[in-house]
Amino acid sequence: MNRVACRLRVKAEAFARYGLQIGKRVRQDLIHRVHNGDVKYARKLSHSRTVIVLDHHGAELAFIYSSARREIISFLAADAWETAEWRNEKRAR
Repeated sequence: MNRVACRLRVKAEAFARYGLQIGKRVRQDLIHRVHNGDVKYARKLSHSRTVIVLDHHGAELAFIYSSARREIISFLAADAWETAEWRNEKRAR
């Protein structure tokens, strides 16, 4: 999948799951926050892919970040299996 098609899919996922309009500036802001360590949860899925959860305007936003491509490759649903361990820990507290 080329980058343009991937970004269009990511935009559609963000809007469908969070009602969030994702443009270049918002993507850059989210990635900048990741690089600054402003995350609630992060877990490696593979060598280059990491699940990230961060606060965005009072809501938790979960996505998969690719360090190889240096971009967000997918937004996750609130009940995604990738964040299940973190959600269970949060409930136990």
